[in-house]
Amino acid sequence: MKYSVSEAAKLLAIDRRTLQRWVNRRKIPAPVAGIVKGRLVKVWSEAQLTLIREHKAATYAGKGLDRRTGKKAKAKQ
Repeated sequence: MKYSVSEAAKLLAIDRRTLQRWVNRRKIPAPVAGIVKGRLVKVWSEAQLTLIREHKAATYAGKGLDRRTGKKAKAKQ
């Protein structure tokens, strides 16, 4: 099965911007780009999603600190 950036972010319970940041820093493999019905679509395979899960488990600590208050940031609902 193939997963879009948004779908992968939901499955991994992280923000899609975090995924994009990891791709830019070359921490995880970039999604494969292709054209479907005239639109550019970027998707990850199940195997790539497994690598991303492993990276998340090894390095991701969750939301950081709120810059205004200095307290732990609240998670999105």
